Amino acid sequence: MDNKEIIKLLERYHLGQCTEQEQAWIETWYLNQPEVTLTNSIEELTSDLEEIEQRLIKHTTQVKYVSIWPKLVAAASVLFVLSIGGYFLLQKQTPSKTLQDQTVSIVPGGNKAILTLSNGQQVSLTDATLGAISEQGNQTIKKTSDGMITYQSNTLTGQPGKEAYNTITTPRGGQWSVVLPDGTKVMLDAASTLKYPVSFGLAREVQVTGQAYFEVAHHADKPFRVITRDQVIEDIGTAFNVNAYNEEPATKTVLLEGIVEVFSPGTGSAGGKKNTGLRLSPGQQAVTQNHKISVSRANTEDAIAWKNGYFRFNDENIESIMRKLSRWYDLEVEYRGNSSQIIFNGEIPRNTSLSGVLKVLEAANIHFSMEGKKLIFKE
Repeated sequence: MDNKEIIKLLERYHLGQCTEQEQAWIETWYLNQPEVTLTNSIEELTSDLEEIEQRLIKHTTQVKYVSIWPKLVAAASVLFVLSIGGYFLLQKQTPSKTLQDQTVSIVPGGNKAILTLSNGQQVSLTDATLGAISEQGNQTIKKTSDGMITYQSNTLTGQPGKEAYNTITTPRGGQWSVVLPDGTKVMLDAASTLKYPVSFGLAREVQVTGQAYFEVAHHADKPFRVITRDQVIEDIGTAFNVNAYNEEPATKTVLLEGIVEVFSPGTGSAGGKKNTGLRLSPGQQAVTQNHKISVSRANTEDAIAWKNGYFRFNDENIESIMRKLSRWYDLEVEYRGNSSQIIFNGEIPRNTSLSGVLKVLEAANIHFSMEGKKLIFKE
């Protein structure tokens, strides 16, 4: 589609002359910023067409690519377009009314979590009132107005007592942030857990399943360790993202700031040995797959897109995307057909409705149906 065709399409939209199919295609531009209205002038909307076209061109041979490129026009909208072999196709399809009706009640995830105290008591952080939640040893646990929990040392009234652990668990469709007793900030993604001591001793050590983003408070004499199923990550003070879902094929640690060392469980300094870990520099990732750890360059924006409120896809297959959607929208997923040759690029806001996300995916002639809360993929 050349510039003249795009301009004519926009003109027809503003005159109300688009077909239902064309109208649906144009309106998917605006999924990233739904509060923006389609009232911009043709000149404004088409001012960056040359740049748009260059960003959309992507040649492929064996795989089907669906490009979902962000920030395409001056109005800061998003265009979702199917690209096969460098051609831009307008044969867009919207989900059936039945599918839209079935998905209308399925909303994006949000701040939801359970805090399990050392005595086994469970506290719904979603429902807890602001202020003090509990006293644990010499720490007061508080829920703040910005949707976090913090630990505040209370040396006047609290007693250290024996070592105690708290656990934060986010459900499917949930996320939560916490400031640990040492000042380290952690954000948990959906279907994740974080287990940590109420008071840190000489060794600061936590356990994670799922996905978490860490901003570690600096304590030169107290290394901070994150233990997952396949990795032990150790550092002094830095920022990194850990993806350790059991259903994912690999465990990944992506470093944003500082330096970390990554070990296999039972080795390295965390296991009584030293100088056996792989050291990461900012922009690198440690990937553990089939019990082997390797280091490679990482796309840090992709790694923390979830923390910033986006699904971000970079040559990502449909099965990987469906795993993310299933956790965030609390869905089961079933595959009927071959999905291995469908690759996506781009980003979608995580506050987009499920029907909106499926509308984008169905533009690539990928079809879905719903049975209860089971999303069925059909190529």
